[in-house]
Amino acid sequence: MKILTIKITVAMAMAFFSGPRAAAAAPNVTAIPIGPSCTAYPGFGAQDGGLFIAVAEATGRAVDGIALNAAYFVDGTRRYGYVMAPAAVPTQNITMRCSNNTLQALLAMNTSTPDASPTWQDLVFSGDPTLHGALGFGFPEDRYKNIPVEPFWHFVDGMQIPGVFLGAAGSSTFGFVDNWAGVAGEYYLLRLLGTDRFNGWELDKRDTTGFLKVMYDL
Repeated sequence: MKILTIKITVAMAMAFFSGPRAAAAAPNVTAIPIGPSCTAYPGFGAQDGGLFIAVAEATGRAVDGIALNAAYFVDGTRRYGYVMAPAAVPTQNITMRCSNNTLQALLAMNTSTPDASPTWQDLVFSGDPTLHGALGFGFPEDRYKNIPVEPFWHFVDGMQIPGVFLGAAGSSTFGFVDNWAGVAGEYYLLRLLGTDRFNGWELDKRDTTGFLKVMYDL
């Protein structure tokens, strides 16, 4: 299998944004896509990998090392959802797995039945141009073609950084977009940077850049 090496630097990611307010934290890395296989993920066995979580990495903010959480809801027959990085340690992390070469998260999406068993939902980067590559969940009723999540290795000066990182389309660098909402408190939306498809927004001074690192679900 031919492995394509793509260098994604902070300077390249920031080049998409003309405003002077953009904030950067993630170091320069060489991001190498591993390929659409579950073998790279923790706990791989037979055809699947997991269970594991993902944490914020190299943002330069207090969010580093905190596991991801999710927000999701149902509007009639339409389902919505996105992954977020809480600014404080959440009471519950979203558990992930890789099944049939697809990254998934365990969610209880049936809000009308509180005791319903959770189900595995595909994790994707939204293909909706208005969402600018936000990391969320794919559903059959989605209007736009979503982009599957891929695993990456990171190298700095030829040395591999331990772990597996998430990304897609040749990039594993994320914009961490600062938000605040009621009970959820402060959190960051996660948007993929460094690709031509997602260049219609700029980072605010409260935002930062970083990575998502996969870890065992301890």
